[in-house]
Amino acid sequence: MNAAQVHLLTVHIPVIGCWGLSILFLLAQYLRDDRLFKISCWLFLTLLLAATIAYFSGPPAYDLLKDNYSITTETVEFHAILARSGLLAMVVLSMVVGNALVQGFQGEKIPGWQRWVILISILLLSIFWGVVAHWGGLIRHPEIQYSVSKPIEKSKQQQATE
Repeated sequence: MNAAQVHLLTVHIPVIGCWGLSILFLLAQYLRDDRLFKISCWLFLTLLLAATIAYFSGPPAYDLLKDNYSITTETVEFHAILARSGLLAMVVLSMVVGNALVQGFQGEKIPGWQRWVILISILLLSIFWGVVAHWGGLIRHPEIQYSVSKPIEKSKQQQATE
């Protein structure tokens, strides 16, 4: 499995996972369920791991594509900047989530404001990861097609404009 395939496998996890966690955190808040809240916190840390793998597999994935296919550098760089911002936001939020888990381990009550910060942050992250995914989707990934030995043929419209 090459870096591009690892990248494509892992990038979807934080995008979809944040939306799923938003629902779980909302349910935990609505039902006042501490166990569901803690499970959601652990799942968030798992999403952070997947986002980290996706982020660091991005540059090698780009290196595989840039020589054989025409990819706009500006789109790739903007996607990378957005992805870095999303990853750093998750790292900051993981400190709040980790603090909540430690509080739970020590038998302390997790304050309501901390739960709301986590919930609102995960909702915002869900939206942000959607934007990152949009910019990533603008990059074409021909390496996952069945025939990777030949570049994708240009459409007649593209050939006419050249």
